[in-house]
Order: sequence, then structure tokens, then C-alpha cells
Amino acid sequence: MEDFSVLCNDIFGINEKIRFVGIIDQMGNLIAGDMKNGLRSLERDDGSIRLYLGYAINNVLRRDFDNVFGKVLYTFSEREKIKLLTVPIDNNLLLVSMDISSDHVELIKKIQNVVSKLIKA
Repeated sequence: MEDFSVLCNDIFGINEKIRFVGIIDQMGNLIAGDMKNGLRSLERDDGSIRLYLGYAINNVLRRDFDNVFGKVLYTFSEREKIKLLTVPIDNNLLLVSMDISSDHVELIKKIQNVVSKLIKA
């Protein structure tokens, strides 16, 4: 998939509780996406860099078990202040943060649906 900005915009359109949508490459660089307009990130500037790199490293490490468990469809974590979703897309990683009050089960299904439609296009 070449135009990740379309994917990011489509995911923002799913629900108002989505705070951030981004695509992270294998090196932990944000290659597309941003915070929702009008919202500030919860972490400091250097925090984003470390967060992205951590997710990229974990994504690569999880691939070691693909032949045993199958490919990772997504990972999800719920923290005290935010919910975070990652979805592998080829060698990149979709990162979505959502408000703590969001219905993450519903959002995950909708996000997976948007990702699968755009990847097939």
C-alpha cells in the first residue's frame, strides 16, 4: 500500500474517540499520520520517538513466532489514560490510540475492516 495518508484519514473517520493514527516503519519512524486535530499528545516530544521504536522492535520480534502461532493480526493494550492498537501492514505498523472510554472491541473490528479493504485495493 502506497498511500498511507488515505488509510490514516479513513481510520480517523471511524469514530471521534480515535486520538492518533500513524504508520511506523521497521526503524520506528513515523511515515504517515498524526494526532487528531485539536488534541495534544500525552507524551513529551522524545516519548513519541521511543514509543514508535519500541513498537517497531516488538513487531519484528513477534514475527519470529509466525510459523508457530500464525501471523499477528493486531496487538492491543489498555493503560490508565489511553488504549493503543497496533496492526501489522507488510513491514510497517499501524498505530492507533483511542480514548479510554472508547468501545475498543467495536473499533478494532472497524479498523481491521478498513485496513483489509484498502490493502486489497
